[in-house]
Amino acid sequence: MSQNNLPRDNVHDKDRLDEIARLRLHEDRVDEILNAYSKQAAAEFNLPISMISVVLDEAQVTAGVHGLEGWIAESGGIPVEWSFCANSVESKKPFIVENAVDHKKTKYNPLVTMDGIRCYAGVPLRTSNGHIIGNFCVVGTEERSFSEDEINRLKEFAEKAVAQIEARLED
Repeated sequence: MSQNNLPRDNVHDKDRLDEIARLRLHEDRVDEILNAYSKQAAAEFNLPISMISVVLDEAQVTAGVHGLEGWIAESGGIPVEWSFCANSVESKKPFIVENAVDHKKTKYNPLVTMDGIRCYAGVPLRTSNGHIIGNFCVVGTEERSFSEDEINRLKEFAEKAVAQIEARLED
């Protein structure tokens, strides 16, 4: 079977990964801007954790974060196989989990079974070139539903975050 006949894998898409490299998300200036957005989102959603994630081919790392503690904060990332955010990169749609213990895609995830994640709402970070580089998400340790208005608010946060990431390249 030729490469062109394989199903599309958005997580490992070369153009998407090249876009991540072009954005230079490892620079300190990015963290300052995006940490503030993460803090604002966590407060607005009344959840302990908010992240702006970057989903690479083998790992998920954070470009902005608020409230993350323990081994994940110290390591700066997780394996892509554990990434809730990779679901949005793959589907190009929001990924919402009201009860991670019962959700078919998350119930066996070590972040649920060992680290206590119970709810998650993440929306794609779509660049002006149309690539989804990660997610803007909020995470909690108790079951929780998310309204359509809240998902729309997360989308607004994601758009602002991408605008800030891209704007600094013009400086």
